[in-house]
Amino acid sequence: MKRNFKYSNNRRTIITSILILLLFAAGATLLYLLYKGGFFSAWFVSLVLALIALMVLSIPRRIVILDNTLEIQCVSDITEIDLREIASIRTIDRKAMRWVVPLFGAVGFFGYYGKFLNIKEMDIITIYASEWDNFVEITDIYDSRTYVSCSQADEMIKTVMHLRQELSESDDFTQQR
Repeated sequence: MKRNFKYSNNRRTIITSILILLLFAAGATLLYLLYKGGFFSAWFVSLVLALIALMVLSIPRRIVILDNTLEIQCVSDITEIDLREIASIRTIDRKAMRWVVPLFGAVGFFGYYGKFLNIKEMDIITIYASEWDNFVEITDIYDSRTYVSCSQADEMIKTVMHLRQELSESDDFTQQR
């Protein structure tokens, strides 16, 4: 393993997560008190528990840069991006993110992750972030964009660029033989 960048939740994300959990608990309590029995209350509680479980399993934990891949590790999923397939990597201003709206995923529940729509560019992007700041845009050779939040964004970009350079040099050496 070359480098490991851990996600860290900021105060806003933690407060939002607590408020969402309290909202779910209040809805379940109101449903229990106002609606006695039946399939509706069981359906609601099952749906809420399933949504919470899916969100918890998708929480991003760390970014790991190996010899030839960049891994975005979530609680139960790993997204791998081959370093040779990265077309560009750069930091993104928080102001540019005001045009991004969620399509499917979590917004503030222990982070921001899922599919989002960039209204300004009319493009679908994938976000794995623990805070709505310090964004790094990773564009691959297939024009797929992935945004991650990283408090050490400059170090991460430098590491990826250095490893990409090493890989391209070793590929050139192999092709010359």
